[in-house]
Amino acid sequence: MIREDDSVRFAAEEMKKHNIGSLIVIDNRGKVSGIITERDLVRAIAEGNINSTVSNYMTRNVIGVTENFDPNQALQVMLDHGFRHLPIIGKDGRVKGILSIRDLARTLIDPHYLTYGKEPEEVRGTGIACPVCGVEIDEYGYCGCGSGSG
Repeated sequence: MIREDDSVRFAAEEMKKHNIGSLIVIDNRGKVSGIITERDLVRAIAEGNINSTVSNYMTRNVIGVTENFDPNQALQVMLDHGFRHLPIIGKDGRVKGILSIRDLARTLIDPHYLTYGKEPEEVRGTGIACPVCGVEIDEYGYCGCGSGSG
């Protein structure tokens, strides 16, 4: 997290240090007031305002998801609002983390399908063997070597 009155430069340094693409912004009471993302940093730098405060570039009125969010609903929120990051809000109302579009892609897009063009359920128990190791695809859609399916 970062404070509203921190500089854009500091936000960029924090993102680099932690290898992240966004930071939750808090006000002087410690309440969430926004989010600043890589896009916001690019805009600030392009305008020559690297030393400006985060509050000048952050997105306000942040929409978040609960800890037990539905990935499809989270994706819909992102699409509806043009967001690439959503705060994850715990039952206690505190921010627990940030959900990125990359996180959702990993959850919603099965790498198995991307690699082999078939959903796991299409090959489960069909006797189809993995082209790499020759082992029959198991009930989860994967083979013994872990390379994938047929």
